[in-house]
Amino acid sequence: MNTAGILVVGNEILDGVVLDTNSQWIINRLKPLGFQVHETITVKENVEEIGAALNRLLEDGCGLVFTTGGLGPTHDDRTLQGVAEAFSLPMELNEDALAIVIRQYKEFHEKGLIDTAEITDARRKMAVLPRGATPLDNKTGGAPGVLLQRGNAYIICLPGVPKELEWILDNIAIPLLKKHVEGVFREKIIHLPLRDESILAPIIDEVMKEAPDVYIKSMVNPYWEPGIRLWISARGQSVADVEQRVERAAKLLVKLTQEMLQ
Repeated sequence: MNTAGILVVGNEILDGVVLDTNSQWIINRLKPLGFQVHETITVKENVEEIGAALNRLLEDGCGLVFTTGGLGPTHDDRTLQGVAEAFSLPMELNEDALAIVIRQYKEFHEKGLIDTAEITDARRKMAVLPRGATPLDNKTGGAPGVLLQRGNAYIICLPGVPKELEWILDNIAIPLLKKHVEGVFREKIIHLPLRDESILAPIIDEVMKEAPDVYIKSMVNPYWEPGIRLWISARGQSVADVEQRVERAAKLLVKLTQEMLQ
């Protein structure tokens, strides 16, 4: 389950109208838990494409898949239909999800944010889930998140609105995932006083030979900006061991760079 995938749904992403910042948010929340995102796929709001992409992520070994976008009340919010398509599941009204929708629209109305709290067909649509799915509470928007387990795989569907996605992920999904975490992850970013990545490459190679269980990635600034950032990360079962490996690699990178500059 520690291998994750992200399925981004939205014409607005592929048409360049909206920048996908949700995937970065999810990745940065998963890393400290030891989850590694193996693959991301972006598709348009097409039921068959959503289902095919989800199955591909699962076939590629992702034991945890997040979907983003497509949970709202409009005709093109079709993510859950695509999830149901992937597993040949019927769609049905979920009473727990409906309770969340009713509560949210009542609160929005009481705050003067909307004109009516009536549960219209469009609002009721957000409580229609694949059979066997569990709604995830959403206290910042109208659409519940959704959790579906199929075999050993978990699919978590989140709204595309960043504030809603972030709230559900941090308050509901992450606490659930912590119960299934295996191992630990640590990372560190250091800055080295170099401008040319080609000069740094042999140093990285040498350090990775000395520390093959540590991953090092250079993040280069434009040539006219000083310094190169290095992202150092490692995974393992012991916090102390992982932190020691990251620190050792960081110190060795600094040492070899200083020796080269002398």
